[in-house]
Parts: sequence; C-alpha cells; structure tokens
Amino acid sequence: MGHYQELRTLNLRGGVSAASQTEAALYLLGCFGAEPEPSRSVDLDLLGSAQDSSDPLPLLCLRCRISHALETWLLVTFKAHHRSTGIELEAMASYALDDDGVLTIPTGSSETAPFTYAQIASMPSGLISPFTAEVLRSYKPALCGLPHWSKLKIQAHNELKAYFRQHGLLLISDWALLRNSSATRVRQACEQHLRSTDTIESLCGLHGRYCPLYDAAKLVHKQNTGKASGWQPDLSFLRELEPDEDPFTTSDRLKAIAQAIRRFMTEKASQSLDQAAEAGHEAVEPSSLSSPAQDDSPSPQELKALIHAALQRAMDQHMPQVLGSTGKNAELLRCLWAGWAQGLTNRPLADRCGSSCGTVSKKLRPTEHAAVIATTAAVELKRHPEFVSCGDSVEAAERLVKALGNHLLEPEREGDVAPLRQWVQNHLSQS
Repeated sequence: MGHYQELRTLNLRGGVSAASQTEAALYLLGCFGAEPEPSRSVDLDLLGSAQDSSDPLPLLCLRCRISHALETWLLVTFKAHHRSTGIELEAMASYALDDDGVLTIPTGSSETAPFTYAQIASMPSGLISPFTAEVLRSYKPALCGLPHWSKLKIQAHNELKAYFRQHGLLLISDWALLRNSSATRVRQACEQHLRSTDTIESLCGLHGRYCPLYDAAKLVHKQNTGKASGWQPDLSFLRELEPDEDPFTTSDRLKAIAQAIRRFMTEKASQSLDQAAEAGHEAVEPSSLSSPAQDDSPSPQELKALIHAALQRAMDQHMPQVLGSTGKNAELLRCLWAGWAQGLTNRPLADRCGSSCGTVSKKLRPTEHAAVIATTAAVELKRHPEFVSCGDSVEAAERLVKALGNHLLEPEREGDVAPLRQWVQNHLSQS
C-alpha cells in the first residue's frame, strides 16, 4: 500500500526512500474512507478533482502514485543494464524522483505558486520541476493509464537519455532507431563504424526504403494490437524490402546499420547534454527560424548578432542567481559549474568535486537553465520583425525556444566552446 500517500524520492544520503505524506493520507481518508487500491478509476477521480478545484491535495496523491511507477521503471532499467554500462541508480533517480512533496511549485528562480492543476497547466512548455508535475500536466487519459504514461515520459527524458548515452546505452529498439535516424546520420554512422562488403550507397538505399515500409507496418501493428511498441519485421516485410535478397540477410544488414548508429550516437555523449537528443533529428540553427528574407532584411550575420545579444542579456539575468549561492553548498556548486564549463561529464565532475553523480545531476541541470534562458531570449526576439512569425503558432514558438536552447549548449563549430559554457567560464573567472 502507500501508492497514493507515500512518495518515492531521492534522499539526502543518495538513496531512494519512502516519504509519507500525512496531508495526502488525510485527504484520502476524507474522500474514500481509507487509501484505495491503486486503479485507473481512482487515478481519474483524483485527476478530475484536481482539475475542478484549486486544491493541491488530489495532485499530491497522484504525485505519490507516479513516483512508484517511476521507481519501478528505474529499478528494472538499472538491473538490466548496470553491469554492462556502469549506470548508477542514484544518478538515474535524480532525473525523476525529485519530488519532495511540498504543495508549491517553482515558477522562477525565486518564485513559487500553489501546486495546482491550473498552475502546472499554465506553465510554459519544456521540462518543469519536479518531474511528477511534467507527467501530470502532459497526461492524456484517453491514451493509457497514468503508470504507463509515467513510464513513457521518463523514457523520453532528454537529460536522462543523455546520461545513458554517456554510458553507451540507447533505450530504443533497432527498428525504431532506424526509423528515427536521418539519412545524414545513417551515412555518417556507416562511414565511421560499419565494416561491410556492402557499399555505403547500398546501405543508405536500404535505409531509405525501410522508413516508409516501417511506417505502414507500424500503423497496421497498432490497429491490430492497440500498442505502439513491440513491432518487429516479419519475413514478408523483409522480402518486400529486398525482394532479391535472403530475408535473414536483410535483417542482419538492418541490425548492423542500427549498431553503427548506436556507436555513432553514444560517441557524441562527451559533447553537450542536448546534442542528438532525439536520434536522427539535427540541431536547428536559430537564425534559420526567422521570417522569410526580404530585400531589406538583415544579413545572416546581423540575425546572429540579434540572437547573441538576446541570449547574452537572458544569461546575464538568469545565471548570476544560479551561480550566486552563498549557503553551505556554495563551494560545491562553484566546483561543479567550473568543471561543467570545461566540458566534464557527470562521473568526472563527481570525482573532481568529491560528490556523487546524483548530486551532480541535481545541482547542475544545465538543460533546464538553458530552457529558461532560451524562453526569455525568445520573448525578446519575437519583438523584432525578423522573428515575428515565430509567434504565429505554439509550434513555431516552441521550435524557436528549442533551437535557442540547443544553441546555448552546443558549440557552433568543432573546437568552439558552447555559449552557456563560455558565459560560466567568464563569470567564474571574474568573481
């Protein structure tokens, strides 16, 4: 029991433990007479109560429910892969089990608001903290139950996926990885990591024919099973893909391409946390998102200057508060940010600063800070005529924020320092 009144959370000693929520228990007692058995109907009752009122307690009960589902997934994933990859449960948990049960939610660097459904639904897109809030505000009951939705959200957590990539782990099937990889990425991966008698052109051609057939087969699979996962190519699929080849040979060729992509992707883990966050999707240059060029439009160099100035102002506004801690962890925080600015990843940072990987992940969260900075900069940029079209739709605005966030964390050219790392270096050298 305890699924609705007990939070599974990362404790101060680094382990995962239970934190009983007295207010949640009293709420359940008043509504149900006792804590109910976990079920979809109870989840929906609590969600409906949260949506219809400004009471944070039904959400607290659901936050507990989500934390149990997240812990289960983390444990299963850890047990399956820790021996072969060296992943650590504490580090994994820091991305998901960060809910301390308080009835307020951060809305800025020093501001909070009541943890209500209306509040989390109104917050800008992008990962919000704690992770249970992100699960709740994005939940679509018509698609699946809350525990399964929690699993889907943690599997899609970009920072956790980046942590896995640092350890050579990509949690995606070969078949989905092939579909989600661009032609450019496939070519690069095959050129660098695949030793085969096949030519690069023939392998790229196989991948090009695979994608549309995959889409059609996955649609049929979902219609027949009601599930989006679990598809594998059968003999008829493989024969249609390459009629003149033995289907088992075709399957082996596809798996070899997928293995090359995995090696190519995990090799990138020493770069920024957001690089290649989704297999096959290339980073977007922010200046490419401006309005269509006119005869009197600014040059690309002028657009870049606008972007640089907006990001610089946003960093100057946000980052001093992040790095300006004066508490007992001030020295640790300075050490962690200094190492991160030099390009160190979690394990070397933990060793250098005498900390744990979980603490590193929890203290830094550069991707979240980049998202805040990018949002501030996007608001400024959309006042310029060159970027006004980015305010025409939610999708366009989100693309601008995502592009700016990637730009902050990824160097423009090989050997350069990413803008956010450069800002931190400069700030620490002057303070």
